[in-house]
Amino acid sequence: MNPNKEHPTPNAVKVMLFLKKRPDITDEKFHQHWREPHVKIALENTTFTSKVRRYNQVHTSPELKAQAQNLGMPVVDYDGIAEVWVDTMEDWKAIVSDEEFIKFIAADELHFIQHPIQIMLCYDNLVIGTDKKTGQETQLEGKTILKQN
Repeated sequence: MNPNKEHPTPNAVKVMLFLKKRPDITDEKFHQHWREPHVKIALENTTFTSKVRRYNQVHTSPELKAQAQNLGMPVVDYDGIAEVWVDTMEDWKAIVSDEEFIKFIAADELHFIQHPIQIMLCYDNLVIGTDKKTGQETQLEGKTILKQN
């Protein structure tokens, strides 16, 4: 484990892309297009599939946004977040500079995503759950949590 506990060395780079739907399409169209044809295009790119460790889509809806607003806290103005895990920044750079990826993914984004897309580079600090890589778990106050080394 990295002795710098404030900023530990991540075992992967997590790229979070904050997405807004184009204003001229419905929520349903945005989410359907992102879940189906957009994923298919991404998975056809060998650079993407060889470099990505994990790809997750976080979807929301007007109903969930309204429920969040009822909690009395500010609500982010996004319709989804793409989470992409890669081993290194060089892997991410290889993906976003791949000519085929740019040609097909960037073109497809114009069908449903409002630009610019905002990005955050980060890492996870799993507190509750199972580390899928190591399978390590522990018990604390009746909850299963990951052992921290």
